[in-house]
Amino acid sequence: MKKRNSLFGIFLIFIGSVLLADQIYNINFLSFSNFWPLFILVPGILLEVSFFILKKEPSILVLGGLLTTTGLLFIFETSTNWQYSTETWPIYTFGLAIGLFQYYLFSKKNKTLLLFTFLLAFTSIFSFAVNFLGNTYTWLTYGLILPCLIIVIGFYVFLKNIFT
Repeated sequence: MKKRNSLFGIFLIFIGSVLLADQIYNINFLSFSNFWPLFILVPGILLEVSFFILKKEPSILVLGGLLTTTGLLFIFETSTNWQYSTETWPIYTFGLAIGLFQYYLFSKKNKTLLLFTFLLAFTSIFSFAVNFLGNTYTWLTYGLILPCLIIVIGFYVFLKNIFT
């Protein structure tokens, strides 16, 4: 019963915070155009909470991480009128990397999963950097992915051999 009350308390804190922000900043959260990302964010947070509080199966962290990241991104996008959507698309794949990394941390330590997760995160972060910084730094292009990826794999092989 205490766990259920804790979840209800978190839910009330969240709703109260949204309503307080609505009053202070006049964001108008209660209009559907601003409110719909919560239909993605809240289930993601509930999946995360259900693992950490209710000790559910760690595989729900993959979906929880993905939904939470995507929900937060949608809140940002709707608050900026989707002005940055052409630059923020790599965050969708980064959300999957977050979920997979959480799964790795709280399940059997599968090194293949960790390598895939880091490659996905690296690609997402690199793509994000190219999108945002590519206009300022013209040398920053997608042609750098392969050399940087080879360097990252080289570091992985080098460090794996040193520490094992």
